[in-house]
Amino acid sequence: MGNILQDLRYGFRMLRKTPGFTLVAVVTLGLGLGANSAIFSVVNAVLLRPLPLGEPERLVVVWEKKQTQDSAVAYPNYLDWREGSRAFAQLAAYRRDSFNLTGAGEPERVAGRHVTGNFFATLGVRPVAGRDFTAADAQPNSAPAAILSQGFWQRRFGGDASVINRQLTLNDKSYTVVGIAPADVAFGYEADVYVPIELSVAVVPFYKERGSHPGLWVTGRLAPGATVEGARAELDAIMARLAAEYPETNAGRSVHVESLYENTVGEVRPALLILFGAVGFVLLIACANVVNLLLARSVERRREIAIRLALGAGRWRIVRQLLTESLLLSFVGGALGLLLALWGTDLLVAAAPADVPRLAEARVDLRVFAFTLCTAVLVGLVFGLVPAMGAARDDFNEFMKESAGGAEGGRVRLHGALVAAEVALALVLLIGAGLMVNSLWQLGQVDPGIEPDNVLALQVSLAGERASAERVRDFLTRVEQNVESLPGVRSAAFTNGLPFGSAGEQGFRIEGRPPIRAGEQRPKAVRYTTTHGYADALGVELRKGRFLSEQDGTNSTPVVVIDEALARKYFPGEDPVGRRLQPGAPDNPWFEIVGVVEHVKHYGLAGEAPVEPQYYFSLAQATEAQMPLYAGGLTLLVRTTHGEPQTLASAVRGQILAVDSGLPIFGVRAMKELVAESIAARRFSMLLLIVFALLALLLALVGVYGVMAYSVTRRTREIGIRMALGAQTRDVLRLILGRGLLLVLAGTGAGLVAAFALTRVLASLLYGVSATDPLTFAALSLLVVLVALLACYLPARRAAKVDPLVALRYE
Repeated sequence: MGNILQDLRYGFRMLRKTPGFTLVAVVTLGLGLGANSAIFSVVNAVLLRPLPLGEPERLVVVWEKKQTQDSAVAYPNYLDWREGSRAFAQLAAYRRDSFNLTGAGEPERVAGRHVTGNFFATLGVRPVAGRDFTAADAQPNSAPAAILSQGFWQRRFGGDASVINRQLTLNDKSYTVVGIAPADVAFGYEADVYVPIELSVAVVPFYKERGSHPGLWVTGRLAPGATVEGARAELDAIMARLAAEYPETNAGRSVHVESLYENTVGEVRPALLILFGAVGFVLLIACANVVNLLLARSVERRREIAIRLALGAGRWRIVRQLLTESLLLSFVGGALGLLLALWGTDLLVAAAPADVPRLAEARVDLRVFAFTLCTAVLVGLVFGLVPAMGAARDDFNEFMKESAGGAEGGRVRLHGALVAAEVALALVLLIGAGLMVNSLWQLGQVDPGIEPDNVLALQVSLAGERASAERVRDFLTRVEQNVESLPGVRSAAFTNGLPFGSAGEQGFRIEGRPPIRAGEQRPKAVRYTTTHGYADALGVELRKGRFLSEQDGTNSTPVVVIDEALARKYFPGEDPVGRRLQPGAPDNPWFEIVGVVEHVKHYGLAGEAPVEPQYYFSLAQATEAQMPLYAGGLTLLVRTTHGEPQTLASAVRGQILAVDSGLPIFGVRAMKELVAESIAARRFSMLLLIVFALLALLLALVGVYGVMAYSVTRRTREIGIRMALGAQTRDVLRLILGRGLLLVLAGTGAGLVAAFALTRVLASLLYGVSATDPLTFAALSLLVVLVALLACYLPARRAAKVDPLVALRYE
């Protein structure tokens, strides 16, 4: 113990004696460790930390599949699964929804879920206050009950416990608050209010239809000993039986079962692991730099070490002392890294897209602290061991000879190898970042099918008595007229579906075509139900015929406008205008096609796989039964004549409230923000890769400069002799730059090979560019060579100015 304390004291003294070296090494390590710790805090929160539910490894999610396409679950099918399955201890269903909260202060639109009574029991959680739903709450004639989320309870009611048993008005219907759900049970979809789905089943017809899939999803808890594969096989057997009993609705349908954990984080895992690997490259470059610094410093300390060896110090004693100093550097660098991680984690959380699950839980906790500590120890041992072993192997007599001759020995080769490795790693990161930049630029050239500039979107929801067809039509007409009368407004329109947002898919039949046989895929399209000004407000171009008009009302012929993707797929080589199609159920009316518009990138700029056709129906022609469904989620689109559309938000809100002052207005944003959000995850990954790549390049350039400067210092006598014998400045420049170029080219070649192999993991994040794009590889390789040569030029220029007399006198 005494020897260790002695090593520590001596190590501190040595580091204090060389403040420049210590500062550079600590900052280099701090940057590398801080970046790694910040990314690890996100990886820990999103991927490593278990879901905050009871035995989360037994939880799965289930949905239906039609051939290769995912589908929500029909409620009757869910009931049959629950009745016939033995692989599940519990099966619960839920449906996302929203509610108008009124009668408790300012009206507000709150996110909600319709859930079966066993939803919280299936997740293995209990309310933090009040009680769970009971069987009585699911009875059709029971008093409606609601459970609030913990976050909403704190935000809206300040955590007041007296809210239990209080009445809450949701969609003009009174609910009794019976409990407060624990935090973190939303798994990917924040919900403020939970209500029993059974109450909706009793009054909403489509729940009872086996052919209807109203956004219903299922989560289950596996029985003890059951597996995901076994549960999938059992449910597939049940679906096969249902297909035989109900071929019109269930033929060709199967199920998809996967763990809740995989469903929650599966989409973001590849990007996070890529970023974690990228930041690991930064740490490797930082370590290579510190190794080079320690190697250079060990040369300066050879006299000290030789004397200690001559006085009887053992070689292990020398190694231990040098490793102690390396560990001191790594610990101080780790402390700096933790400080940077605290700031960096907050920055990552603020800058990341909102749809990254569990990101809000990211913080520098004990696990992140342990990761940083272990990484610092490992880094200290790794980067300290090579110079320590090299110094301990030095021979005293050989040192005396080298002091006279100035030979560089094998350290030069190690310096060069480390510099080449740094260049290679930096090039890999730069090429990855370059591919992401190229991909994002390609996405920016994609025509979204709309003109999002100067468009403001506001959401409103009409529920309860407000959702009657007559009142909705009156509301739509008055609001559109009022808003269009505002200065600076060109047009306004309502829609229940929005590109880059939400819209339902619906199957249809084409008149005159043979009926779909059992098991065949029914044609379907994304359905927009809008008012007549929609195309003008959103900038959707008309290709043929006309768009919806004011004359398309309840007493006129039902009409529909299709997009060019639907026209190409189902009417190839013919004019679809004048043809008829029937959306939804066989008893629905036939709609005449009156126009064709351009295709809109509904699912994002990166495209749709497969591309879903789209069609447009008139809100004015919605039936009394359909109108409440559409009115529950309306978006008002306002196209302005100039300037930022948000400047008119307050005036537009005023016109809506002038028609109905009791409506919550929410989701106010510019349409171009929605377009930007569709590529937010790619942009976030790109920005981080750029930051890491530039940091890696900076560290690599510091390493190149440091090694070349060290080489010049070591070769001062040689350069002096060369110049004394007649060497010119250009000859010295060629000598130093030649060696630097050799190292840089070696690193560039290795980096190109590594990038060719590693950038393939980026393929899922790229659009319109190959993971081995030759232009990106060539351009960034050239950039690295040129910048690295600049780092070599500065020491070379200094070498060229060496005075031969001074150099020889110095030696």
